[in-house]
Amino acid sequence: MEVLSSRVLLALRPFIGVPLPGTAWYVHGAHPLGDTVFRVRLHNPDHSAEPAGSLLVDLPLPVSAAEDRGWWWYVVGALRRITHLISEAGLPLTYRDDGVALVDAAAVLEREGFPDEPEVTLEDGVAYVISDLCRDALWHEAPASAAPSLYRIVGFDLRPSGALRVYLSHQNRVIGVDLAVRDSETGQPRTVGWWASTKLTALLRPDDPASLAAHKVSDTGDPVCEAVYDLTRWA
Repeated sequence: MEVLSSRVLLALRPFIGVPLPGTAWYVHGAHPLGDTVFRVRLHNPDHSAEPAGSLLVDLPLPVSAAEDRGWWWYVVGALRRITHLISEAGLPLTYRDDGVALVDAAAVLEREGFPDEPEVTLEDGVAYVISDLCRDALWHEAPASAAPSLYRIVGFDLRPSGALRVYLSHQNRVIGVDLAVRDSETGQPRTVGWWASTKLTALLRPDDPASLAAHKVSDTGDPVCEAVYDLTRWA
């Protein structure tokens, strides 16, 4: 259960200080209940639930789909789905004796369905890329850069154009690499499955410097880096 708990907590971690994407709910508590349920306590200061906008959501564990599709997809997707049903469809709530609302996620998701793909915001897409390139524990087993011999990420900037510029320390200089965080066909934010680190590792090969040079952008005027490379159509 310790491993499962760690995976759930890592998925929840980004939303302790900010609301779940697309909702007004904050994560204010989380802990296992035995070996098959993980309880998450959400808080919405603007919600009518009592006391003080509290909502307990019991997530069933383990879930094979989470292993196949990703724990972020399962944990955050389930919480987002349930809070949307509360606000948009008037999901009936059960209340404990102390007045706190309680939702059995297994029963609700079995009845209402679970999205095949995670609902992703642009900010989610940016978080995916940064977590991937930093080799965040949420996506990788060990910390440090995804490819420390090739690059280390030192910063990022979501551009007005919608591209994400990541600043990389590469061959003793800082370069900017523009990545698309929206799908070129649908225009929707891209999910973690496209693995920016894999794309960059292939491009930054020291034995083929021409691969990167082909994407160089001239006259960018970016004082943070020495050169900028546009990979929005390549990766």
